[in-house]
Amino acid sequence: MPGDAALGPARYARISHVYFYSNEDDAAYGLLDIEVSLQRRGDGEIWLEAYCIGDGFQSGRGSGAEHPLSFELRSGEKCLARAEWRYPAVLCGHFDPMMFAMRVQLSDAELASVDRVYLPEVSAEAESCIGAPAVFGGPQGH
Repeated sequence: MPGDAALGPARYARISHVYFYSNEDDAAYGLLDIEVSLQRRGDGEIWLEAYCIGDGFQSGRGSGAEHPLSFELRSGEKCLARAEWRYPAVLCGHFDPMMFAMRVQLSDAELASVDRVYLPEVSAEAESCIGAPAVFGGPQGH
């Protein structure tokens, strides 16, 4: 991470997982191994890229179409830039790679001061996997 390291210097972070729950004990679907990079490219533009695996081996399916995942680039408590990802559908019985790339507006000083990537709380709409078409190797009902 980033997609092409030859384009310029980059910084990298990893978030192990984000799950969306239908209740306290039931994960509807999730995003695993979220890798995030900030890269200053040769043309001076700064890009945020994210890569993850959509975990549809839970009880539901969903997407970020209506409720995007937000990435806040922070220095201390100050949000310097924000990117919203309307991630694609996480399908029942699937474990699919997903990626996102977006140019962000940061000065060189702001880029140097970014000390974390913060994901604010977000809601999601999930649908049940009961009755979904069978997928090889998927759990019962997928």
